[in-house]
Amino acid sequence: MGFTQGVSGLNAAASGLDTIGNNIANSQTVGFKTGRSEFADLYAGAKTGLGVQVSGITQSFEGGPLSTTGRSLDLAIDGGGFFRLQDGNQTVYSRDGQFQQTRDGNIANGQGALLTGYNVTNFNDPNAAPRINAGGNPGAIQLPAEGLNARATTDASLQASLDAGAEIIGDTFDSNDSSTYNWSTPSTVFDSLGNAHSINLYFTKTGENQWAVNGEMPLSEESSLPRTVTSGAAYPGTFDPTTSGNGVTRDISVTTNGTDHLYTAVVSGATADAGGTFSGGQIRYVEQLPESTMAFDANGNLTMVSPATGTKADDLPDSAVAFNLDAANGSAPIDFTYDFAGTAQTAQSFAAGNPAQDGYASGSLTGIAIQSDGMIRGNYSNGQSLNLAQVALASFRNEQGLSPAGGNAWTETADSGQPALGTAGVGQLGNLLGGTLEGSNVDLSQQLVDMIVAQRNYQANAQTIKTQDQVLQTAVNLR
Repeated sequence: MGFTQGVSGLNAAASGLDTIGNNIANSQTVGFKTGRSEFADLYAGAKTGLGVQVSGITQSFEGGPLSTTGRSLDLAIDGGGFFRLQDGNQTVYSRDGQFQQTRDGNIANGQGALLTGYNVTNFNDPNAAPRINAGGNPGAIQLPAEGLNARATTDASLQASLDAGAEIIGDTFDSNDSSTYNWSTPSTVFDSLGNAHSINLYFTKTGENQWAVNGEMPLSEESSLPRTVTSGAAYPGTFDPTTSGNGVTRDISVTTNGTDHLYTAVVSGATADAGGTFSGGQIRYVEQLPESTMAFDANGNLTMVSPATGTKADDLPDSAVAFNLDAANGSAPIDFTYDFAGTAQTAQSFAAGNPAQDGYASGSLTGIAIQSDGMIRGNYSNGQSLNLAQVALASFRNEQGLSPAGGNAWTETADSGQPALGTAGVGQLGNLLGGTLEGSNVDLSQQLVDMIVAQRNYQANAQTIKTQDQVLQTAVNLR
């Protein structure tokens, strides 16, 4: 018996105690993974071993307990995968989801490493919808600092329920005379400056399975058209209220960018002088939408919506018509498609179902929320919610091959293999939980028991050295 075995046992036991102590110290560390010292015996061609060695320290990557925090930038991975972070020129991986937003709009952990993913493109582009292009090499997530610009309506829709038993009315429409239409409903569109405009749609049954749709858009106070009767003012078209006086003037034609627009002007409260010239009062302008016709089959299903005059664009579906309106307030003309898909004519009451449109006013960012697929959605003061970025996750075939880098992070090695990148909920990657953190997976009770065993092991190895010393002393004392 030599001292070698006992010394190796002491070293191994000390290493085991170090690992246990590290586990206990990190029992409350977010995203920490339990370590375990693994031992192997030592032989050198003899039947009696030369002791023990530490063959390695492995970590358990089992998920830790999840706890809710209510903080939007706290993230937990419910399943496999790692957050991918850019720490200077180094890429690290972590299960610690304690993040905060930097002044530059990045999302960083406590050590300043930046969370990576896929950023929004076409943000605030008036000609293209914002989108997230997940795939390829992720970059540092950077949330847009500017507010959300206004977006003009380009698509609107309505699923109307029309009463098949309604009275057939002639084709003379007057919005001020309810006997000239069967039913009306409001709709909203936005111009390029973010102003909301109400469009009143009027439905008139003109024959069996035939309906006419008219519409009007009152111009808002932001309109640049004169609001009072004043001599020399620039009124639209041939309209001149100084001579026509109070009343309604219809079909005022104005051409804007090659498109004809029809307005109705309503003058009230103007007074005439001795020469018969009117002044004062108020003028209200209403733009008239071109009339459209609806056709239904014998089962009440919509078959075609067409403009009453002119031709319909070939790229429009059978259920849609195109409108071009001018709010006369400095905004671009509102050029949009109105789709009546789903409209039906049966024995039912009139109803407006699922009105929708894609325009909105400008707004500022009020908060963010992270979805289970890692999509970061920005909430804006105008009621809009927009995708701003998507978090990227990584997985490894051999997690034990990762090298601990401190700061609750690991780096890839040749043993771990290259990371497989993707988004949450795809393949082996778990879902993300916002407002949640993954705690340490250290079982504190088990660690305390393991510490007692490691302590006894250390004491026992010390006893072997003590016994060997006594045997050696006996041999030295032989006479």
